[in-house]
Amino acid sequence: IYISLGGVAGGAFNAFLAPLIFDTVVEYPAVMMLACLARPWGRGAIRPWDWATLAGGDLFAVAAVFIAHSRDSTILAHWEGFDVGMLAAGLLALAGLAAFLLRGRAWMFMAAILILTLSAAKATDRVDVIRTWRGFFGVLRESRLNEPALGGEIHMLAHGTTLHGAQARSPAFRCQPLVYYAHETPIGQVFDAVRAQRPAIRVGAVGLGTGSVAAYSRPADTLTFFEIDPLVVRVATDPRNFTYVTLCAKGQVGFTLGDARLTLRRAPAGVFDILLIDAFSSDSVPAHLLTVEAVRMYLTKLAPGGVIILHLSNRNLDLVGPAQAVALAAGGKALFQSHRADPALPRMWESSEDAVIVARNAEGLAPFIHDARWRPADAHGVRPWTDDYTNLFGALVRRTRQRWAGGP
Repeated sequence: IYISLGGVAGGAFNAFLAPLIFDTVVEYPAVMMLACLARPWGRGAIRPWDWATLAGGDLFAVAAVFIAHSRDSTILAHWEGFDVGMLAAGLLALAGLAAFLLRGRAWMFMAAILILTLSAAKATDRVDVIRTWRGFFGVLRESRLNEPALGGEIHMLAHGTTLHGAQARSPAFRCQPLVYYAHETPIGQVFDAVRAQRPAIRVGAVGLGTGSVAAYSRPADTLTFFEIDPLVVRVATDPRNFTYVTLCAKGQVGFTLGDARLTLRRAPAGVFDILLIDAFSSDSVPAHLLTVEAVRMYLTKLAPGGVIILHLSNRNLDLVGPAQAVALAAGGKALFQSHRADPALPRMWESSEDAVIVARNAEGLAPFIHDARWRPADAHGVRPWTDDYTNLFGALVRRTRQRWAGGP
């Protein structure tokens, strides 16, 4: 009964109070530290070996942070092919081993785990975080880095470990869409091609991020963002953070809050020249937005000659196969592109990107059908996802195999 009561109390605190009290997810490491105190406290005097183990573990942890932040340092630059990340991970593993050896001394065990936790967070976070916000859907972080080729400071928005857009602060590059939305990427290619054909377009974008696609909005264009998180809308529309929506967009921009599967269903039929579905890059994929039924609904919202862009870049899951299978099963015409960023371009200018474009007929794909960068969609035997069937595990396995094979 006490375990049950503790679970209810802890769950209620995490769900209702923690988001109001903290602006980061600090309750999880805090509880982990307290749990360490439930270990045996040990008897007798503390041995010199225990002190040496604690000091050694702390030294390994601090060294991992130093190594992780030395990627651009001349200290390691002369070792060609040196994997800084693997060395940092190895040092953290040694710190973890030291903590394990201290498990019989509760307070020393807690101290070792505390240093290990702080060091691991610092080693994996090599950006300068300016501010954080916490809402129902998690923690948003605005960070910055310096890129002289883009006029200096660049601000980025991340949800957890997933980048959701970036903007240069320099007036010369402020309205240049960056990373996933650069002109060189599949998303940018579609926007440029459709804008070149039509003096005015209507765009629907599922997923706001920093609002980067607003940089493509001309005076006669109409852009509607479909966003589930009101905190993202508040952050992206505050000029102190990002100005794609408030400054760079020249046409009308609107926002529709709620789950896009439901809010898009209420949109008029045949209204969008471009419908961007950009909600799959995080660790928690809204699979219900990538089913046969969902894509059939999206197709009904396209104007004649309109096109859907499915942005499928994801570190952990291979969504390209299911997306192509879904597009074809939904009755659409589809093309696929796997774009790789040019390393010669400045940091954050563009990023690698996987995308599938879908149209109701060949007319919508006409600007791209003869572009060698786009290939006909092929499901490669992957079963299309439906409202009754998804296979995230299979997507995880395929991505893992790609990494083992040296793929992107």
